[in-house]
Amino acid sequence: MMRLSQLMLPDIEQAFGADPESVRELFEDLHAEDVADIIERAPVDLAPNLLAALTAERAADVLECIEPHRQVDLVQRLGVERAVVIIEEMASDDRADFVSELPHSFAESLLAAMDPEDEADVRSLVRWEDGTVGAVMTTDTLTVPVEMSVGEVIERVRTVGEEAETVYYVYVVAGSDKLVGVVSLRDLILCSTDQAVASIMAEDVKSIGPNEDQEEAAGLIQHYDLIALPVVDDAYRLLGLVTIDDLVDVIEEEATEDMHRMAAVQPLDDSYFGTGFWTFVAKRAPWLIALFIGGQFTANAMTWYDDVIRETAVLVLFLPLVISSGGNSGSQSAAIIIRALAVGEVGLSHAMKVLTREVAVGLVLGILLASIGILRALLGSGDGALALTLGVTLVAVVTLGTVLGAMLPILLERLGLDPAVSSTPFIASLVDLLGIVTYFSLARALLM
Repeated sequence: MMRLSQLMLPDIEQAFGADPESVRELFEDLHAEDVADIIERAPVDLAPNLLAALTAERAADVLECIEPHRQVDLVQRLGVERAVVIIEEMASDDRADFVSELPHSFAESLLAAMDPEDEADVRSLVRWEDGTVGAVMTTDTLTVPVEMSVGEVIERVRTVGEEAETVYYVYVVAGSDKLVGVVSLRDLILCSTDQAVASIMAEDVKSIGPNEDQEEAAGLIQHYDLIALPVVDDAYRLLGLVTIDDLVDVIEEEATEDMHRMAAVQPLDDSYFGTGFWTFVAKRAPWLIALFIGGQFTANAMTWYDDVIRETAVLVLFLPLVISSGGNSGSQSAAIIIRALAVGEVGLSHAMKVLTREVAVGLVLGILLASIGILRALLGSGDGALALTLGVTLVAVVTLGTVLGAMLPILLERLGLDPAVSSTPFIASLVDLLGIVTYFSLARALLM
């Protein structure tokens, strides 16, 4: 399907050359995402001028919709003087994220040109480490003193609410911004204007520290069904808040990273087409090399059983069934446990319970596959001893794969590592090796 930008761009290029104001009016009627798509597809010398033709507020909305690497290029082409007007209109968290992506010298020039208050705000946010709550929080909070009445709070919402990240929660503070309560916009509207806000606020405010992991914040928002979560320091002073829309992006990023790691790929820092060719190679090659080297052990294991293979060559025909069954069962368990760890359904304290369950599951699955495998071996060769060897091996390998797939992620979590790295490729390689050893060891014992 042809995108709107492809249809409109030729006419926009022509119209901008004749009457830039008409293009501004057209862009005002389009969704910010559509405008961003048009600007991204525009020639490199035209794109900055299209962005600059918008009002600063509208340009900020559009800029936030553009791919990160294109954002940096656009703003550098705009220059400090034109860019700073747009950057100051961005939400505080988006502005800080954007500035942190800029080359250092350009970022410093941009900060120096900003309003001192905005500059201080950006510097206070960029100091937080990536992956922490502080790195995604916004300082555009709506706060009121505890002494205010409901009527005064409503008036404050009307006055400054447009600048806040959200007006659905109003945070009540005392003294030097110490968080003492929260009141919803719904409660404010339904209460009498002469009531004290302290009498209707909820004092049990769920909050989080700025150094906590972003996933922890996402878990709290999901568990308590919130749309925003206040961020406080050790003295419970309100620093900012994280909103559900920001954490949806975080959850998407974390899920993408886990998917990449589960496929033995280092997480990408950009979109698929935004990632360079050699970056792709660099992200994938180390894991492939490690797995290739690990595969040598599997190949070597075959040489340990030359005598068994020479005596019973038919064993090799069933080897793919053995190693694929173990690898597949291990990958299934790993995927289930990694997801359960990520959403908090399983913790380190559940290790023994998980082990017991997976042993039982592995045995049942192994017996099911062994029944099919024994029938296949009997029909193919008529050798009962071979069929028994295959059946016992399948039970053992599937159980081993299931247990390893479940327990390796928990072990890595205990060591402080990402459980996703234990998934499909590594477990499959490990179970392949164990499957070969088990299969030919049983064959040596039962058939020779």
